[in-house]
Amino acid sequence: MSWFPWAKLDPNERIAAPILLRELGVWGALLVGRRIRRRQRAGEPFQLLAPPATEEERLSRDQIGPAILLYRELRERIGREEALRITEVVVVEAALIFLRETIGPLRRAELEALDEESKQAFVKERGRRFFNATVQWDEVSGERVRFTVKHCKFPPLCVAAGVPELAPLFCRADARYFGSVEPDVTLTRNQTIAEGAPTCPFLLEWSRER
Repeated sequence: MSWFPWAKLDPNERIAAPILLRELGVWGALLVGRRIRRRQRAGEPFQLLAPPATEEERLSRDQIGPAILLYRELRERIGREEALRITEVVVVEAALIFLRETIGPLRRAELEALDEESKQAFVKERGRRFFNATVQWDEVSGERVRFTVKHCKFPPLCVAAGVPELAPLFCRADARYFGSVEPDVTLTRNQTIAEGAPTCPFLLEWSRER
C-alpha cells in the first residue's frame, strides 16, 4: 500500500508526504511510506512494551509512534543526522497543526476578562488536552501565562523505543508554537524534561505596549 492517492492518506501521512517528496523524491518517499506501514502492521515501535494502561498513554503512543518509525526508517537509509533533520521538520509541522486545533490562541483581552471561576474552567479544559503531560497552571492573566509540565510521556517512550535523541524534537515543536501563538507574546523556557531537567516551565508574556 502506498501513500497515494492523497485522499487515502491519514493525517500524519498528509503532513509527512510533501516533506518526504521534497527530501527523498517520489520513489524514496513511496518506499519509506510502505516500510513504515509494514512496521506498523508488525506492532512497532512499542511491540515490546506492555499494553497502555490508560487512554492518555494510548493517545501518546499513537501520536509519537509514526515519528519514531519515520526516524528509524530514515536513519537506516540516510544516517542519523539527516534523519533527525527531516524528522524534526515533520514533527514540528505536525505539532503546529495539532496545537492550533487543540489549544488554540491565547488572546490577551479574553484572558483579562476571565473571573476566577472562568480561569479555573480555562485551565481545566486546556489541561485535559495535554494528554501526554501532567500540567500545573501557575498563573493565567492579561500579563502572562505560566504553566509547568511536571511529567511528559514522550521522553520515556522515546527511550523505550531506543531513540532517546528524538525526544527534544517534540520540545522544539512546542517552543515554535507557544513562541508564536500571538504576535506580541514572548516565550521563556529555560529547561526541558527531554534534556534531563525535572520539569518544563513555560512563561508566556505579553509586551507591555497595548
